[in-house]
Amino acid sequence: MGDIMYFIKRSIDGLEIGTEKGITYMNSTLKKHINDMCLKNLSTYEGRRISTSKLLNENNNIPIYVNEEVILYPTKSIRCYDTVFVNFHEVLSIKKGENGYTSFIFTNLSEILIEISYKRILKQHFRINKILDYLNNNQ
Repeated sequence: MGDIMYFIKRSIDGLEIGTEKGITYMNSTLKKHINDMCLKNLSTYEGRRISTSKLLNENNNIPIYVNEEVILYPTKSIRCYDTVFVNFHEVLSIKKGENGYTSFIFTNLSEILIEISYKRILKQHFRINKILDYLNNNQ
């Protein structure tokens, strides 16, 4: 898939993937799809999760560095049906919503509302900046 990807989430028939061309549906599991993306870069979902977990010294909701254009971070545990993996590089802005929701505005100006606290998203962005600092200083 060569399209710019904004997010991935589960749907009734598998996955719903937000891209620059709109919503694409795929018959796959979340973990398998992310693993397939990682394999294109000679790694695996589990390998990325473990190494990033060690770098951050944290174990939960670990961002997954796929490649230079895609760093996915989960809004909840991958085991939760309603988790959304957001591509950090395509988030233009985030806005605090009401009742524990946060609005994500992507680089194409599309927007989705996700049930996650604004504070938790800021934490994820901080963690990703730590990953990017590490990559920029160690290559």
